[in-house]
Amino acid sequence: MKIFLSIVTILLIASGLIGIIIPGLPAAPLILLGSIVYGFGFGFERIGLTIYIILTILASISLIIDYLGSVFGAKKFGASMFGIIGAILGLFIGFIVGNIWGLIIGPFVGAFLGELIRKKRPKESLKAGIGATLGFMGGFFLRFPICLAMVVLIIWGIVR
Repeated sequence: MKIFLSIVTILLIASGLIGIIIPGLPAAPLILLGSIVYGFGFGFERIGLTIYIILTILASISLIIDYLGSVFGAKKFGASMFGIIGAILGLFIGFIVGNIWGLIIGPFVGAFLGELIRKKRPKESLKAGIGATLGFMGGFFLRFPICLAMVVLIIWGIVR
């Protein structure tokens, strides 16, 4: 049973690391879930309550960054609700259609088209699209160290 739980733990944490890049996979929550599975198999005291609290806080921060990055970026560059909804739709459609490249291009195209639909001028729509893309990329660069820190904390909790 412990071997099975070890494999599940490793798969969840690895999926979380992959989720840093791929939307739809909640990176930090998967890493947190991996640590919880480990706790059920080997005892929660092994990693420790303090580390579990820190992991939960980091996972929450990562989720907030994950879902609001494009929205804040688009809003900061003048996007309306049409642009924000377009950026979110573009993120998901872009990933489905173009994988990693779609993740970068999707929020831009979505925010741009959303603003054009709202009857803004192309220059303003372009600005909103750039903001959505920068917001998403900023979210990635903030999520990456958070998830990496979570993995380091789990390993530290196990080996100390």
